[in-house]
Amino acid sequence: MRGRVRHARARFAAMVAANSLGSFNENFFKEAAMLVAVASGKSYLQGYGVIIFTLPAILLAAPAGWLSDRFPKRRVIISIKLIEAMAMGGGAYGLYSGNWTLIFIMASLMAAQSVIFSPAVNGLIPELFLPEYVTKANAIIKVIVLAAILIGVAGAGFALGRKGGAWGSFSPGRALVMSIAIGVTAAGFLSSLWVPGFPAASPRKEFPRRGPLDTLSRLYAFRKDRLMAIAVAINVFMYVLGSLQIQVINQLGIRQFHAGETLTGLMIVAELLGFGIGGFASTLLAKGEKWYRALAPSTGLMAVFMGMMAAVPLLGGAIQIQALFVLLIAAGAAGGLLIIACGSFIQIRAGADSRGTVLAAVNFAVYSGVLASGPLANLLNAYVLPTASFGIMGLATLPAAGVLHAAVLQTRKQERDADKRQP
Repeated sequence: MRGRVRHARARFAAMVAANSLGSFNENFFKEAAMLVAVASGKSYLQGYGVIIFTLPAILLAAPAGWLSDRFPKRRVIISIKLIEAMAMGGGAYGLYSGNWTLIFIMASLMAAQSVIFSPAVNGLIPELFLPEYVTKANAIIKVIVLAAILIGVAGAGFALGRKGGAWGSFSPGRALVMSIAIGVTAAGFLSSLWVPGFPAASPRKEFPRRGPLDTLSRLYAFRKDRLMAIAVAINVFMYVLGSLQIQVINQLGIRQFHAGETLTGLMIVAELLGFGIGGFASTLLAKGEKWYRALAPSTGLMAVFMGMMAAVPLLGGAIQIQALFVLLIAAGAAGGLLIIACGSFIQIRAGADSRGTVLAAVNFAVYSGVLASGPLANLLNAYVLPTASFGIMGLATLPAAGVLHAAVLQTRKQERDADKRQP
C-alpha cells in the first residue's frame, strides 16, 4: 500500500508540474497581451481576446471529452503539450513584435490545447489514487495551479514593467515575456513525459459526430440530478463573473487610478489570492453531503463586496488603492469557496467511463458564458467607470444569491421528504 502511494505521489508530481506550468503560461501570456492592449490604447482588444480564448472550448468540448475517454490520458496530455510548445512560440513572438494577428492566431491554438488538456488531466486523478486520497489530491493540485496562475498574472506586469533601453523598436519587457513563455513551455512538455499511464477508460467510445449538439445533450441530462445542475450553473456564473472582473480590473488600474502595469497585475493577484483563501475555507464550510449550504451566503457576500467597490472613489488619497485590494481579496474569497466546492463535487459525481465527457461538457457551459463576457466588458469599459462596473456586477449577483437560497431550501425539503418515506 505504501509503495503504491509513493509511486502515485511521484507520478502526481509530474501531473501537477505539467498542469501548473501550463496554467502559468496561459495566464502569463494572456495577462501580458491584455496589459499591452490597454497600455496601447486598444482596450477593445481585450474583448476580442476573450472570444479567441473561449470559442475553441465551445467547438471542441465534445471531441475533447471523447479523446479523454477513448485514449489513454497520458498520450493525450503529451500530445497536447507538444502543440502548446508550438503555439506559445509563435504567440510569444507575436507579442514581442506587436503583431496582433499572430497573437490571436496562436491564442486560438493555445485555447484549443487547453480545452483538450483539462478533462484529460482532471480525469486522471481518480485513476491514479485510491478513493480516500482523491479529495486531498484535488485540493493540492488546485492550490498549486492557483499559485501558478497568481505568479503568471503578477509576473506579466513585472515583466512588462522592466525598464531599460529598447532593443531596436521593441521594449525589453516584451522580450522578457517572450523568453519566459518559451522556457516554461519547454519545462511543461518535459514534465508531461512522466505523467502516469493507464488504459483508456472507454476504448470503444464512438466519436461525437454532432459536436456541440452532443455536448448540449449531455448538459440537458444534468437536469435529472438537481445538485449536479446547481453545481454546473454556479460554475458558469462564477467564471463569467471572473472573466468580466479581470477585464474591468485592467481598465481600473491603468485608466481610472493610473496605477501602472505592475500594480494593476497585483490587483488581479489579490483577487486570486482571495480565491485561494476561499478554496481552503470550502473544506470547512462546504464539506460532506451538505456542501451546498454555504453557496447562497457566499454568493450574497460576494455581491456585497463588489457593490462596495463602487464607493471607493469617494475615499481620499492612498486609501483608495488599499480599499481596492481589500475588497478584491474579499470578493475572491467568496468566489473561491463557490468554485472549489462545486468543481470537486462535479469531478466526484461523474462516472469513471464518462468522466472526460462530463468535465468537457461543463467546460463547454463555462466557456459559452465566458464568451459573452468579452463584448459585455467592452461595453462596460467604454461607457462606465470600472468601479461603477463592479457595482453593476454586485447588483447582478444579488438575484443569483436568492435563486441559490431557494434551490437549497427545495433540496433540503426533498431530502427530508425522502427520509420520511424510508422505513
